[in-house]
Amino acid sequence: MKFLTLFISFLSLFTSQAFAHTDHALGEGSLHTFYHITFWALFALVVYKGYTWFKSKKTNKTK
Repeated sequence: MKFLTLFISFLSLFTSQAFAHTDHALGEGSLHTFYHITFWALFALVVYKGYTWFKSKKTNKTK
């Protein structure tokens, strides 16, 4: 339940930040695209590492 609460609060923070992001602040060029690719790659990495950490924690707890 703690994880779910933390996840929902993270999403609400993330969505409020996404709405505050002016989509064309960096221009229409490749810098803007690079920024988004980097952001989503880091986001995916954090989600993956969190998943593997929780999975290993659960596996170690059952042993």
